[in-house]
Order: sequence, then C-alpha cells, then structure tokens
Amino acid sequence: MSAKRKLAMSGVAILVVLTLVAGATMAWFTDTEKVNANFKAGILDISVSDDDAADGTELNFVNMRPMEKDTAIAEMTDTLNGGRTESTYEEEGFKNPTVYVQQFAISNVGTLPVNLKLSFEEAATESHRIPKLVPNGNGGIKNLGTDDPAWKCENELGKAYNGYTGNNINLTYDAANYSGTNDHFHVVLFQKVPVDETWMWKVVAEDITLDQLQGTDGYVLKDSDGNDLLLPAGATAENNTYALGAYLDQDAGNEYQGKEYHVNFTVNAKQVDEGAEYADEA
Repeated sequence: MSAKRKLAMSGVAILVVLTLVAGATMAWFTDTEKVNANFKAGILDISVSDDDAADGTELNFVNMRPMEKDTAIAEMTDTLNGGRTESTYEEEGFKNPTVYVQQFAISNVGTLPVNLKLSFEEAATESHRIPKLVPNGNGGIKNLGTDDPAWKCENELGKAYNGYTGNNINLTYDAANYSGTNDHFHVVLFQKVPVDETWMWKVVAEDITLDQLQGTDGYVLKDSDGNDLLLPAGATAENNTYALGAYLDQDAGNEYQGKEYHVNFTVNAKQVDEGAEYADEA
C-alpha cells in the first residue's frame, strides 16, 4: 500500500473517532427536584333564604288588589319598615292576610364572584283550585265556589284576559280566555342598604314586567352604576337582602278577581368573565 493511500485511510479513521467522541454524552453537573402540583376547580354556588335566613324560602303574595303604582310602592315600603302589618289591614276593613311584598336574601357560598339574574317559570297547578266567578248581572261578579274539580288554577292571574265565552247572563272567566302575559301585573324590586349606621329600603326597579321575568334574559341585577351586579365570594345574606313586591295596576278588571299565579322564582348565577352565560335552569 502506498504511503499516500495509508495517509488517506488514517485521515478517515481520525474523522470517525472524532465523530464518535462528539456524539457521546458529556458529563455535566445536574440536579432534579420534584414537588406536588394539585389542581382544583373553583365553586360557583349561591344560596337563597328568607328574611330569617332560612333556606328553601317560599314567597307568598295574597289578597292582591288593583292599585296605582305610587300607592303600591308606599304600602310595600311601609310594610318593609314595619309600619304596616296584617292588623293594620284588618283595621282598615280587609279580610284574610294581605301581603304585597316579601323579603329574600342571597349569599355567595362558593369561591368565585358571580353575576345574578331573576326569573319566573310558570309552575304546575294541578293541586290548586280557584273559585268559579261569573258576572252577577249588576256590574259585579258572584262566586260559584270550587266544587267543580275541573275548575282548577291555570295561572290566569299571570296571563292576559282576551274576552269571554257564554252570553250576557252567564259569562264565565274561563281559563281558555287567558293567554300571553298579564300587562296589569307589575313587580317591584327593593334592596336593603346601609345608611348612617342603620338600614333602609331602596327601590331598585319600579316596574319589572312578566315578559322580562319569563323571557330567556330574565332580569339581571344591577349595581348603583348600572353595571351587572358583582356578588363577591363569601358575600353574606345580611348584606344582600332584597324584597320582591307585586301588585295589579288600576286597569285590572273583574276578570282577575280570585285568580292565581304560581311560579318557580329563580335566582340564577354565572361567572363574571366575558362570554360566560347563565344556565337554562337553576
């Protein structure tokens, strides 16, 4: 083998060795530590109670009558402040309990801040029976009682009256004549707010319609600046007490006497983040 060929082969061998050396793992100082990593989702949870902070509250509005808005709000405010009681109504000639406004409180018992909305969902009424009312022929009505089992509540008080069936002698306010929503039914929302080391009731909304409450958007609670109310985590019922008032306006006629309206009153919460939506049901 010639010297030139030997030199060439030596060069190839050197290149192979250098390649192997370059590809080998180098020894450097290293260290590895492990720590626990735990992931937990937040909790979105609100609680609704009555004015005695009892869960599972039920709001009952009874003996409602047509009223002007100012009169209704004045009576509701007086009731909330303790100045108007059942005995007051009895002294004025009313019979049976008369309640136009009821308190409820909202607590945020979760770990996330929330926005809130109120809504009504018509409830089943098979167990409710209402008086059968017909005109008395003198411009008023007469009560035929509740003996007919078919004469049950169809939530007519929450629906618009669209006319009558029968003749001028025996008109009946039949459930079939009610549909849509009752424009004469009004809801007022109050909030209990601190003022000079005491509490007072403030009207938050004077006229929330049934269309709003029954609609997909509901009534979203607002703060004093008109923005969606933010209820922080840990907010207690004491600082988030509201009152719901209801009345019939002065244009509601005899067709609403004795009628009833039963709903599931829902307080719905959602995240405050942009794009977050309310659940369809509570």
